[in-house]
Amino acid sequence: MGLVQFISPRIGGDWSMSCRNHQPISLLKMARIWNVPLPVHCRKGLCGTCAVRVTPQGKQQQLCLNAFEQQTLQGLGKLTAMLANEGQKPWKGPYWRLACQCMVGTGDQFFVAF
Repeated sequence: MGLVQFISPRIGGDWSMSCRNHQPISLLKMARIWNVPLPVHCRKGLCGTCAVRVTPQGKQQQLCLNAFEQQTLQGLGKLTAMLANEGQKPWKGPYWRLACQCMVGTGDQFFVAF
């Protein structure tokens, strides 16, 4: 079961939820299901509006950025070229991710700040 805790010091909110899907689900979709007021615009990884700070909890997970996410985060200055080239290496975070692109699997645990 995937576990995610969303926290927003900016708007003063804290939401904890679990994902019981057998398929991975995006952080954005989880936020929408649980009415977390995460900012969003394009939902495709192009605009960067849904950029969040993600810290994995528990087991080490892979930093899996797709090309859209890499390009958008680099354009926003939130991802260094060195980190983008790390590819599938384990990560501890926190790192910037796009909520529409960051997938939560059944065994993942994330702390998400926005």
